[in-house]
Amino acid sequence: MKILIADDDRTTRLILRMLLNENYFDVIGEAADGAKAVELWEKLRPDIVFMDIDMPKLNGHEATMRIRQQSATTGIVIISALATAKNVKQAIDSGANGFVVKPFNTTRVVEAIENCKKLVC
Repeated sequence: MKILIADDDRTTRLILRMLLNENYFDVIGEAADGAKAVELWEKLRPDIVFMDIDMPKLNGHEATMRIRQQSATTGIVIISALATAKNVKQAIDSGANGFVVKPFNTTRVVEAIENCKKLVC
């Protein structure tokens, strides 16, 4: 599984990358804003994108919608520190396949990937 991480916080990207690498997933790119996430998705075509909600240029919901318009098969997992009903609803409405709350729990991240594989592969 090729994975792209999109989060404006460098430490969050590093933690998620380490967690994914420890579980034998291939992180092929990182983006610090939503516009770069869409650009890298177009260039790298990852299987799954972990997408933060609050990012500059394009927020995670907008970036998710842009990717979803071009691909029904890319797994998109929204990541956020706040699992509010509003955030979860927006994630679903934007076309995300999953939602994982920060700080990351290895089990939840791996489950999100497995669920994406079931839905899109």
